[in-house]
Amino acid sequence: MAAAPFTGSARSGPLADEDETRVASARITATRLGTALVRDPLDRTVHEQMRQFLDNDSEPALQSWEALKARTPEQLKSRIAELLTAQAQRSVS
Repeated sequence: MAAAPFTGSARSGPLADEDETRVASARITATRLGTALVRDPLDRTVHEQMRQFLDNDSEPALQSWEALKARTPEQLKSRIAELLTAQAQRSVS
């Protein structure tokens, strides 16, 4: 159920760090499962997928979310600059 990390090209690796990737993946999965529950609230497969997500993936994602929220404004500015630089370098190459 994991989403692929934010990538530009396979050889240069992901732009997102582990916490960023885990949170993004969990948000995508939770949104997909929530939508599936609205569409068919009694679908056993969706219930099983939700249980699996909650049992295996939600706690690490919540810990990563807390780590991201704990970043200082200076860390966030530095991370934004790092991502923008990496994206610009990828678009040139």
